[in-house]
Parts: sequence; C-alpha cells; structure tokens
Amino acid sequence: MIEHQLLEATLAADRFSAEGKVHRLKLLKAVADPTRLAILDRLAGCGERCHCDLESDLDVPASRMSFHLKVLREAGIVESFRQGKRVSYRLTERALERIHAALPTASVGCELICVPIGDAVDGGR
Repeated sequence: MIEHQLLEATLAADRFSAEGKVHRLKLLKAVADPTRLAILDRLAGCGERCHCDLESDLDVPASRMSFHLKVLREAGIVESFRQGKRVSYRLTERALERIHAALPTASVGCELICVPIGDAVDGGR
C-alpha cells in the first residue's frame, strides 16, 4: 500500500524527476507484457477473476500466472482478495488513472517551444 501511495505522489509531483521516471517505467513495464495485458483485458471486462480462472482463460501455468499477478500488484494496478479458499483479483480503483498518468503526453514541456498559431502565421504582428 505504501508503494502505491509513493507511486501516486511521485507521478503527481514530478513526472520528470529521476524517481518519477523510475516509477513511470515500472508501471509501463508492468503493462507492456502480452500476458499481463491479457490479464488486464480480462479483469477490465469481467470485473474480477480468481487465480485459477485466469490460468485456464489464458492457458498460463500457475507459477507464471502468480509471477504476472505479482508484477501487476506491485505496480498498483491489480489487487487480490480472498473468496473462501480462492484468491481473486480485480483492477484497483485507480488502475487506469495510474496507467494514463505514466504515459507520455504531447503537451508536457510544450509551453517552452510552442507559440500560438496566429503568432506563427502573422509573424507576431
């Protein structure tokens, strides 16, 4: 939980600090894997799935599924919870917001080089 809060604070505070870049890369690496992306697709569509269902849905062995879910959990994208003897997973409340915040944006830093279109066309008159 503390790691998730640190990630959110870092993303919000300074995307371009060394620490901010490390956290952004960790998050983007977490989703930049075909199996993990398939897990996210499944959870986004179904809401929640147990570990065993994800294994069978995606034809991934239990040990590999555990590894992929751990990566997604540590990145703050999914959370686990118990349902009887089963462990189920779902997207965290702010998963999509975290992923979106980690993505590069076209407008960041643009104020340093952009001029209004009218100024560029009119030569600043």
